[in-house]
Amino acid sequence: MQCPTCNGDTRVLESRAAEGGLAVRRRRACSACGRRFTTFERREREPVFVRKRDGRREPFDRAKLARGLLRAAYKRPVERADVERLVASIEAEAEAAGGELPAEHVGERALAGLRELDRIAYLQFAAVYRGFDDPSEFTDELRALGVTPLPQTDPAETPNLRGSGDRVPSGGGG
Repeated sequence: MQCPTCNGDTRVLESRAAEGGLAVRRRRACSACGRRFTTFERREREPVFVRKRDGRREPFDRAKLARGLLRAAYKRPVERADVERLVASIEAEAEAAGGELPAEHVGERALAGLRELDRIAYLQFAAVYRGFDDPSEFTDELRALGVTPLPQTDPAETPNLRGSGDRVPSGGGG
């Protein structure tokens, strides 16, 4: 390695594991100018791919998955760090599986992780991921969560909560 100051040759003074074993920290000294500095060496990760339903392969996009999970968890008590851990665990699973996972598996793992974090965020993600077209699909999903949905009522039997003579304020002052 060359010295960043004078481009002289350097020698390693000390090496040790860093970042939980994911990197090597090396203390170096320049033979020409004597300057000391530290370098970190990290293993280059192999690219991870997602196999789409139509057979295409796309690079695994951490940011895209995190955005979708955070969107489902909007205004819910879900921490960004929890979502990042979930995304990292899915990515690690893809690496362990040889660098590729089917898109369906990524979606189901995301759903399972959200289910543990927040059931409402899970339902919101499931509605988009599974493409709910009918409210009855929410009912089925609630049952799968172990929640007994309220019985459906006829809208004609639903009481008017404002009353017959109540006016909606127009927003004017006064």
